[in-house]
Amino acid sequence: MDIIKNKESKLSFIGISLSGLSTTESAVAVIDRNMHIIMLDKLFSMSDVKYFLDNYAGKQNSVILVSVPENEIMLSSKWKYNSRTYDLVNFDTKMINREDWTNRFSSRGSEYFRELYVKGIDIYRFDIENMKQIYGNCYAYRERTPIDCKALQDTLRMKYGMRELPVNMLPVAQLEALLGAILAQMICTNNQNFEYKQIGEFEGLPVIGI
Repeated sequence: MDIIKNKESKLSFIGISLSGLSTTESAVAVIDRNMHIIMLDKLFSMSDVKYFLDNYAGKQNSVILVSVPENEIMLSSKWKYNSRTYDLVNFDTKMINREDWTNRFSSRGSEYFRELYVKGIDIYRFDIENMKQIYGNCYAYRERTPIDCKALQDTLRMKYGMRELPVNMLPVAQLEALLGAILAQMICTNNQNFEYKQIGEFEGLPVIGI
C-alpha cells in the first residue's frame, strides 16, 4: 500500500535537511518532476523553516521530506559515555539526562511538522545516511568533509544529469536537502530502479527510505 496518494498531482518535491541546532545550518531544496532544480537555499532557525513552508504556495501539490536530525548535544557528550562505560545512564541518579543528551536524534520542529501532516500536507521524514546508500557513497571519506561533499555532488550531477549544480562545491546541507527532494520525486514518478518503504516512525511521522 502506497504511503503517498495522488502521486500524479504532485508537481514539486521539497527536501529539507534539518540540523539539530539553530547554530548549524539547515537547507531546503525544491525540484520538479523532470529533476530540474527550482530552489536551493540555506535555513537556520525553525522560524526560517516555518516561514518558508507557510509561504510556499504549492504545498498541496508537493511532497515534503524532512531529515531526521542528529542530536548534537548527545554527540558533544561522548566523553560522558566513555568515562562511565560500566554504568547504565538512565539508572544512574548522578548522571542527569538534561536536554535529552542521551537521545541519538533531535525532536526539533516535530510538533510543527505534525501540524502540517494533520492538515493534509504530504510531509514525511527521511534518513540522510539511508539515502546515501543508493549512491554507493564511499565510507572511506569522513562524513561532511570536503571530499565527501564533492563525491556526493559529482554523483548527483552524473547520475541524474543535474546540470544546474555548479562546478564549485555546494554547502553540505544543500546537498543533503537535495537527497530528500530526489527521493520524493522518485516515489511520485514511479521510478523502477529502487523500492521505497516506510522504515520507521519518528515523532508521529512515517520515515521513508530505500
